[in-house]
Amino acid sequence: MTNNILLKFFIAIIFAFSFVQSQDEQDVDAIEKARQAKEAAEKAAAEASAATEAAIEAAAQKAAKEAREEAKRKKEEEEARKLAEAKAAEEAELDAAATAAAEEAKRKMAEELGLEYESPEETVTETDTTISDTTASEEFVAKEPLGINVGVTGSVGFINGEYLTNTPTGGSVVITTPYGFKLGAFDFQVSVALGSYSGESSNGTFSPFVAGVGGNLTLAQFIFYEGHVGLVGAGLGGRGFGGVSLERLMKKGLNLPFNVLVGGEGFLSTQPDENAEEASYWGGLGIRLDYNF
Repeated sequence: MTNNILLKFFIAIIFAFSFVQSQDEQDVDAIEKARQAKEAAEKAAAEASAATEAAIEAAAQKAAKEAREEAKRKKEEEEARKLAEAKAAEEAELDAAATAAAEEAKRKMAEELGLEYESPEETVTETDTTISDTTASEEFVAKEPLGINVGVTGSVGFINGEYLTNTPTGGSVVITTPYGFKLGAFDFQVSVALGSYSGESSNGTFSPFVAGVGGNLTLAQFIFYEGHVGLVGAGLGGRGFGGVSLERLMKKGLNLPFNVLVGGEGFLSTQPDENAEEASYWGGLGIRLDYNF
């Protein structure tokens, strides 16, 4: 019986020892697992931080690259714009020089051929000038020529009809309007003539008044003729004046503001005066001074 008790005692001690040892091993495993879990968490945190820093660095590098490319693009565009502006200015300067040379060549050719040359029209600008503190302004506009020509003709007669015993002398005022048209190589313009002359007829003193409407024909600013139909003396009649124009010499050569015309002037009347029963005529040398308004 004693042996059984001792055996049971030894078995109980062995079981107790085994239980304690097993409990110690379990405690050691839990601590190791906790340590390993901590290390894994720290490693994951480190990796996450490194990934975040890498992402930030990549984003910064991308932004810097895009900014550099944008700055380069803008610089290239600015250089291209300046180059285009410089080229356009150069082309405009060359075009202006070519146009001026062409106009000069046309002017010289027109002068050589005796033709009228009209230069390109210049733009008239309006200038606003302040005249008071209330910002009131006046517009000054460059006035264009009216296109009206006034000429004074004086003539000395040397040929006449039978009714006249002393060839009349006197003068006429011719007003040329800007209205007209082309007749082939001639320029035709509408004009009005008014004149007064003095001479002698078989009935005594002869002082006819002349008033007529007609036109002027000019060829190459050199040869001209003008004719008017209306009142000559006491009846219907006509006036004619033709010759050469010194416009190219007076205006272009001497740069004078007027023109001189020299030629023959003649008159025809169906009734020179109230006492005349027949038509008559007279003519002579005429010189006219023209001025443009």
